[in-house]
Amino acid sequence: MRKWIILATSILFTGGVASADQTFESFDTADTNSNGSISKDEFYGLVSDAGIYSDWDYDSDGFIDEDEFNDMSLTADFDALDADDNSYVDSDEFYDGYFTAFDENEDGHWDDLEWDDAGDAGLFDV
Repeated sequence: MRKWIILATSILFTGGVASADQTFESFDTADTNSNGSISKDEFYGLVSDAGIYSDWDYDSDGFIDEDEFNDMSLTADFDALDADDNSYVDSDEFYDGYFTAFDENEDGHWDDLEWDDAGDAGLFDV
């Protein structure tokens, strides 16, 4: 849990990691099944459709290595995100880490307040 808090804090202090014109719709739009929460699947669909991860995969090999990660100007720890210690961060590791960092009650879903907190951290503009 500590590494996800570090990740969330570091993303917050980067001043935003998504491109300036990258915006997402409201919580209600992201909640595609209208059940009042955003699941990991809904989140993954939202961010993968936007191509955020691929924007940082400069060599288009499907992975972010440590050099690419360092080019993002994040203060997050690469090793903390590389959950399987294979020397790269795949999209699941990155998005799972981000989602988990803002799932404050650890129920596997974001409510509208968690959505707002995650947006304030810079991955997307809410």
